[in-house]
Amino acid sequence: MAESKVRRMWALPGAQLSAPMSLLMQGGDDKMLDLPCPSFLIEHPKGLVLFDTGCNPKIIDDAIGYWGEMARHLPLQWKKSDTLDQQIKNVGYKPEDVKYVILSHAHLDHAGGLTYFPKAKFLAGRNEIRYAYWPEPDKRWAFILNDYIPTRGYDWIELDQDFDLFGDGSLKFLLTPGHTPGECSLLVNLASRKILLTGDTVHVRAAVDTEATMPLDTD
Repeated sequence: MAESKVRRMWALPGAQLSAPMSLLMQGGDDKMLDLPCPSFLIEHPKGLVLFDTGCNPKIIDDAIGYWGEMARHLPLQWKKSDTLDQQIKNVGYKPEDVKYVILSHAHLDHAGGLTYFPKAKFLAGRNEIRYAYWPEPDKRWAFILNDYIPTRGYDWIELDQDFDLFGDGSLKFLLTPGHTPGECSLLVNLASRKILLTGDTVHVRAAVDTEATMPLDTD
């Protein structure tokens, strides 16, 4: 049976942070790079799927107050007109139209918009949410507890293996732990090509070429 295709996918850019190459890969220098914090909205006949939710909009007004002192080292560019809920509306949908939210991992630049979707079904890799609440001490800065506390009553599913979301080959959840214990990727089958959304499995081409990990990786 031929694999099905998703109808459309939008890359929603969200906030832009700046960080040194040394944060993104072992052996990197201090050169600052601009980093988008995107979400991806995917239109499938059985419902809208969102991959990642970007940063919490509270950082627009007070990044240090919400993220803590680490925000001083991550220069930010973001406007209230470009928050995730507004970007979803800009392509013709509303946040409540989203049926599934797939969280690549629980870091502050991927999980900040979870509360836009209280009625959705949430998918994450095994042990990801538990680790978000109790990360290793040297990695706590990358997880914002207040991103998760409001979601305790949400419909969460943690997967311990790869999963074909609709059973038709159009969207495949791939468990790719290492950056965090439950980090995942999503293989999207578009009409024109397949695209692998990797969250933070890798950041820059040099890390692929040299197989360099990120200092923040858990494994």
